[in-house]
Amino acid sequence: MDKNLADNKEDSLTELANLATIKMSHAYQHYDESCGLSQYTSIILYELLTHRQMAQKELVYRSGIPKQSINKGMHQLEDAGYLTLTPSPDDKRVKFCKLTTKGQTYAKEKIAPLVEIEERVIATFGQAKARQAVELISEWADLLQTEIAKSTN
Repeated sequence: MDKNLADNKEDSLTELANLATIKMSHAYQHYDESCGLSQYTSIILYELLTHRQMAQKELVYRSGIPKQSINKGMHQLEDAGYLTLTPSPDDKRVKFCKLTTKGQTYAKEKIAPLVEIEERVIATFGQAKARQAVELISEWADLLQTEIAKSTN
């Protein structure tokens, strides 16, 4: 955490959490913009680089990005020849996406440097501390999402 944030005793814990989340989001947004990627395209490439194939529903669930945005990104990447969409043999409504050879090269070019940055941050942080931070951030995000959904319904 930014030392200036941590040292300011006048800030509430909610404000500090909000600011930390915003800073992290802006860091990823800056990276995506520097690569000429939208957030949803970046997430699709990241997930498909680290997993052989995924269904659209799984991409939506894992990322929290709306289905329409994931669908748009999948079709943009498909049109560019970076991924293929294959219907599930069990349910034709389910489409699996997988990077093509061209898509794997593109994903490695765009996403591998981000993974390397994240690995450096983890190394600086330490494995145990990084794992704990990820677990806490994930739990925070899930609880926050649930509470916001309850308050906006």
